[in-house]
Amino acid sequence: VIHTYQVLAGEREAMNPKTSQAVGPKDDLHRAAALILASTVIMFFVLYLLNAIGFGLGRICGLKAAKSTRFAGAFVEAAYYSFSLACITRITWNSPWFWPGGWAEVMYDGRIQKIKDLEPYMVPADMKALYLMETSYYAAGFIWLHIRTRKKDHWQMAAHHVFTIYLLFLSYTTGYMRIGLVVMFLHNVFDPFMHIAKLFNYLKIEILTNLFFAGVLISFPVTRLYYYPLSIWSAWQGVCNGSKTCPGGVWDKTPIEFSLIGFLMALLPLHVFWYYLIIQVLRKTLQGDQKDVRSDDEDEDEETPEAVKEALRKKE
Repeated sequence: VIHTYQVLAGEREAMNPKTSQAVGPKDDLHRAAALILASTVIMFFVLYLLNAIGFGLGRICGLKAAKSTRFAGAFVEAAYYSFSLACITRITWNSPWFWPGGWAEVMYDGRIQKIKDLEPYMVPADMKALYLMETSYYAAGFIWLHIRTRKKDHWQMAAHHVFTIYLLFLSYTTGYMRIGLVVMFLHNVFDPFMHIAKLFNYLKIEILTNLFFAGVLISFPVTRLYYYPLSIWSAWQGVCNGSKTCPGGVWDKTPIEFSLIGFLMALLPLHVFWYYLIIQVLRKTLQGDQKDVRSDDEDEDEETPEAVKEALRKKE
């Protein structure tokens, strides 16, 4: 963690093989599990603190309690995903394999191990720290998901968190962590645009809402519907391409490697569903209604006229 902070501060070289640490079969999985558990607890309290800050900001800006609750949820996700994206970009920016032109090397780790100056199942310390941070966020987020007010896509989000945690676990235990960082980046590019657009929408700052929503409309299909499938194809081609350790070619994969590819593919239908919701937001916006399609009952109640609420109470 200290090394990663120094890398982010520019005091040390990123992705330095000399800082390598064990993963997968070489790591003590009991120790790794304990570390993830401790990080999840810390991350949960960080999310709680960010949520409290977001709620306070919402109230300061004049939002009612229910709307401030939703403002706080968007604030938490905007803060985390912006930070995560900044960390991933800072650490991997100078790595040729991180960009689409170098994805032929995205599966050079793991049992294939074609990375210069690294032994099998060894990765730079900052790469391991990114995995720890991302895993703890989704684990804490899964818990938070069941505590906060539920939205229309609650179970889709829960499934997404489970898939993501399992994918992180699979890539960690098999040592295929380059593909993990690529997938993290492709997923996280969209999120800051979406959640910052929500924040400005709650504050009724239309020009900034539209600006960031335009970023949503561009970033989501580009990263999740175009580049993400290409990264899966690169992973499929790269796990085994006729090397000495797997001479059978692309079909010479272990069951875990097939599972890794399968779970990457399983996220695609969720992406299609969420892009459908985004298009629904666009349609409603063009019709003059900027209400978030992922709204919850609490928010709907807030926007119900008082006379209607009173009539409903009398009817009950």
